[in-house]
Amino acid sequence: ASKMVYHEVVSALPHKLRVMRMYRYGLRELLNWSSNRHQWYPRAYQLREEFEMNRDVADREEQRKLVEHGENLLSRFRHWEPLIRPEIPGGTAYSINPSHDKEEGVLLDYGKMDHLKKGDHL
Repeated sequence: ASKMVYHEVVSALPHKLRVMRMYRYGLRELLNWSSNRHQWYPRAYQLREEFEMNRDVADREEQRKLVEHGENLLSRFRHWEPLIRPEIPGGTAYSINPSHDKEEGVLLDYGKMDHLKKGDHL
């Protein structure tokens, strides 16, 4: 069995799925390039407007060209250090604050730092 490359797999998807996937990945890439949500929201609205402008294109050839152009833009502007959710291995701050067993509860030891508070070394 021959292995298909990513582009061949994506190009074999139906048009609607390709567009939905491109929009979703576009939003993720915009989030990677934004330092906070306040920068991301206007960019996300602008991306949505671009998709809405081309929503009523009926010509199949024009649709194909638009989708290929969008996919090329996505691949060109991919962030070199994307944000990865913390709970996923390799993610930002992975395992720094691991979750604990819910049945065990949280053990708070307020007396732990008392010996440091005694004296003037603080």
